Amino acid sequence: MQITVTISDAIVREAAARSLPVIDFVESLIDKGMLAASEPPVFDSAIERIRRLRSGTPASRQ
Repeated sequence: MQITVTISDAIVREAAARSLPVIDFVESLIDKGMLAASEPPVFDSAIERIRRLRSGTPASRQ
């Protein structure tokens, strides 16, 4: 699939600072975003465990 994206000057500068072509840098950002989206939300689940502990409600009763 091919899409058109408008990229900010900051992205272009960051790619140049890393000595990468802009397309490679943007593709790496997309890949990192996909990985982050597919990982379990560790922080959110930690917050939920803390809330359960504070409320005294066992996880099995929710």
